[in-house]
Amino acid sequence: YPIVRGIPRFVADDRYVASFSFEWNTHARTQLDSARDDRMSESTLVTKTGLTAADVSGKLVLDAGVGAGRFSEVLSRWGADVVGVDLSFAVEAAQANLGGRDNVWIAQADIGALPFRPESFDVIVSIGVLHHTPGTRDYFMKLVPLLKRGGVIAIWVYPVSPHYVHRSSWVKFVNKLPARMYYEWCRWYVPWIKHNRERPIAQVLSQAFEVSNQPYGIENDILDTFDAYSPRHHFVHSPDEVEGWFRDAGLIEIGRPGNFETSVRGRKPG
Repeated sequence: YPIVRGIPRFVADDRYVASFSFEWNTHARTQLDSARDDRMSESTLVTKTGLTAADVSGKLVLDAGVGAGRFSEVLSRWGADVVGVDLSFAVEAAQANLGGRDNVWIAQADIGALPFRPESFDVIVSIGVLHHTPGTRDYFMKLVPLLKRGGVIAIWVYPVSPHYVHRSSWVKFVNKLPARMYYEWCRWYVPWIKHNRERPIAQVLSQAFEVSNQPYGIENDILDTFDAYSPRHHFVHSPDEVEGWFRDAGLIEIGRPGNFETSVRGRKPG
């Protein structure tokens, strides 16, 4: 397998995730805690996985769907040895952001066919990724054999809530647009909606085509709105369904660590 710009490449291209290749190289540092004046990514990681620095320090952690490296950066700061993988060319951004650290390794690879020995990792995290694969449950099941006995796996996937279900009706149309074209529209539409939010026309449009409205700045909202509608795959799942995958995989101590209903964590029996 070739190593290109310091990144092992276990796939020849980015297959069905070209929108993420564009997104994370356009917004390579928007969500990195080191580039912000808050700890947005650390807070998200804690809330969606229940993990702390004590859980991962000195452990080998797989970040399945590394993107630009926002969660790997936190795990690295916590003292973990981190392997970040992504099918998309987001690995270019992740390598630029984290490649200089001696406890982070980035690889371009398919979560459904990762090049690691069984039971390699102490901890596996995958936040906001598996629902963008061709089969959320199937790709989750591909991760479990890579977990050591006694190890922890934590994931978050899209829930069956009005917000995410509403997106689904748009995704099948928007994801056919050229990424640059849709992105440039987001750069106009998101600020326009926010600036005109009191006008009836803006209220009608924002109900029809929702924009991100998080307390993390306009660039994050543009990024998140692009992210919401552009992927090829966009699946939603119930909490009981996700917990069922964990039981089917033979995991124990299954639970929801935070307020996000489809954040689920479990442990492989020792």
